[in-house]
Amino acid sequence: MNLKKYDIVHSKHSTIVRCSLIISVMTLLAGCWGSTEKSTEPKLVLINVLDPSYFSDCHIKGSINIPFEEVEEKIKTLSKNDHYVLYCSNHACTAAPFSAQQMQEAGFTHVELLPGGIVEWYQKGLPYNGPAQLQYLHEENQSLTDEAHGTVPEISAQQLFEKLKAAQKI
Repeated sequence: MNLKKYDIVHSKHSTIVRCSLIISVMTLLAGCWGSTEKSTEPKLVLINVLDPSYFSDCHIKGSINIPFEEVEEKIKTLSKNDHYVLYCSNHACTAAPFSAQQMQEAGFTHVELLPGGIVEWYQKGLPYNGPAQLQYLHEENQSLTDEAHGTVPEISAQQLFEKLKAAQKI
């Protein structure tokens, strides 16, 4: 590139232009300096396995949406070091328990299930995002059986809320 052609080299503003270019390059490369060590501190990740329209209507603050149909593929991109809590709509929903078992079978060791789902969370008045307009949020939400969900540990809405507060996510 011929800088003389653009009158940058000999202009009275050339020092400013050169400094600006240096600062721009340093800013762009800032991520290259510093520690190359990855953080080993596990994150708490909440996964809502409902369809995106249900997720948009109401979900726990800070959770991500991985629809049930996409779980098997998406878990390949997740860190096995992190801690996961999966949830769906309510006690009757089987998508979260099935997805949590899939994660365990894939080698994830820190997986929990919120069996009461977003309905339990919403009905307890805990912090959520979305307009919460769908009717299912107001329906009765009781466990259908006394059976646990396989080998997946369960966490209550209140326990999860305390865990999120401790992690300063709420």
